[in-house]
Amino acid sequence: MAETHSHRNLYLAALVASFTAALFGYSVGFIGGILVLPSFLHHFGLDGLPAAQLASASSNIVSAWLVGALLGVPLGMPVCSRSGKRACLILSATLYVFGVALQLIDVQSLALFDIGRFINGLGVGAGTLVSPMYIAEIATPSTRGMLLSGYQTVLQFFALIGFWAAFSAHSAFPDSSSLQWQIPIALQLLPGVPLLLGALWIPESPRFLAESGLSNEAEDVLAWLRASTKEDMYVQDELREIQTIAEITGAAQARSRGFWSETRSRSVRKRLALGIGLMMAQNMVGLNALNYYAPKIFMSAGFTSVSSSLFLTGLFGAIKLISALSFMFVFVHMKGNRFWLRFGSLVCGITMLVLAVCVQRLPISPDQRGSTVSSLASVFTLGFSTSWPGSHSVSEEASNYNAYGIISVFMVYIFAFAFGLSLGPISWNVCSEIFPAHIKAKCCAITTCTQWLFQIVIAGVTPYLLAKVGWATYLVYAVCCLITLIWVHYFVPETQGVSLGRAMDELFGPVAGHDQTEAMVVVDESTALLQGSTGGHARRDSVGCV
Repeated sequence: MAETHSHRNLYLAALVASFTAALFGYSVGFIGGILVLPSFLHHFGLDGLPAAQLASASSNIVSAWLVGALLGVPLGMPVCSRSGKRACLILSATLYVFGVALQLIDVQSLALFDIGRFINGLGVGAGTLVSPMYIAEIATPSTRGMLLSGYQTVLQFFALIGFWAAFSAHSAFPDSSSLQWQIPIALQLLPGVPLLLGALWIPESPRFLAESGLSNEAEDVLAWLRASTKEDMYVQDELREIQTIAEITGAAQARSRGFWSETRSRSVRKRLALGIGLMMAQNMVGLNALNYYAPKIFMSAGFTSVSSSLFLTGLFGAIKLISALSFMFVFVHMKGNRFWLRFGSLVCGITMLVLAVCVQRLPISPDQRGSTVSSLASVFTLGFSTSWPGSHSVSEEASNYNAYGIISVFMVYIFAFAFGLSLGPISWNVCSEIFPAHIKAKCCAITTCTQWLFQIVIAGVTPYLLAKVGWATYLVYAVCCLITLIWVHYFVPETQGVSLGRAMDELFGPVAGHDQTEAMVVVDESTALLQGSTGGHARRDSVGCV
């Protein structure tokens, strides 16, 4: 209990920062359902459009958000560097809430709705940049892995809420009521407003304060985060280390010839390659393909009613949430990142291979496959795709409880669990900790932009793959899983338990031009935290897991 009590303020601050993942999760969880609600289609005049025009309008609504998220990353980068992580969190929440307000203005203007989605996406993009950095900077080594994994947990939890919000609104309100689509959209404020209020309350990162020459403020924040006093030996040790790193970082920035010159360093290139590779792999292994096709697989398994299909699709999301929670509280402490990345890539590859064989034998007619492919919005729902009454039909050839269909259901669930233990959380965790402090914001911006860029690419490519090659789509993703497994085995180093600063430089090599800067920090984080502290809360578990 003493350990939990000593971290109570840290947990609260990390929870507030993790609400940017809630913005992300809810947004992708509800939009697929909204785009097929009769009330939404009628309100914006989409119900009478030909199928191709309707698909284009739906795609624009989703694409506006994704493009906004992509551009939100470079928008947030200078704010993080100049005004601080807290300021960027406030910016993220403000843009998100303002975007929601524009979506709720009842003027029957789809263009205004798209603008609201774009601004909403800007907030999400800025949030995905700043939150992992903020959490990594306020955490202790012993809590960093768990708190960063909490980001993925919050994302999946609110994605689940988003799916059921759209489903419940469809069930609760008649198709003639605007409340049917307005309430799920208004519920975006559920994560947005708490993030805005919380960001105004939580402190700035002590590392940013120290780098800004505000050592007294950094000391106050550290004492608050550790639920201790400024006289605490642990607080003083950590403050001295942060001040030393801040001085060294400032010197490195003064000597720096610019970011792109820094990337000529072999050490920086290795770190960027790792971060970019992880973000690419997170998208390339095929999660969106499963998200996209899950309802059809479930219906072909013999669960032919709409309610059964939706329930199983919702269960898919629940399993991803359970997986994220399991990694956060259990598995992150059991093995290193390399183990879980290899495990996840292998299991995901096997499930994709089996899924390809099973889907090839599922009784889905070409017309049905085309109907599924035309529903572009479901690509973006992270497994919470919707299948409202009348939107899809089940093949008359499908036999109840088709064996291949049942196996396919299990493959979908196994994939979801394995992904949640590996590429899902670890990609974000690693990118938040491996970069040198003086170029961290720019490097994280590059890796986060990679994440959003490949989401756009995969979301655009997957429907056409499903339309052209059908079941062979899963073979493509199985190959991507195999490539990821080989890449992780030979090229990805172990970062678990490696503290920020000198130890990370030893792993990747010193950054050219300041071999004696961050590498000069002799006090290892985990060693410093093992030193005695007052207040009866010694950190015996300080070798952190990330």
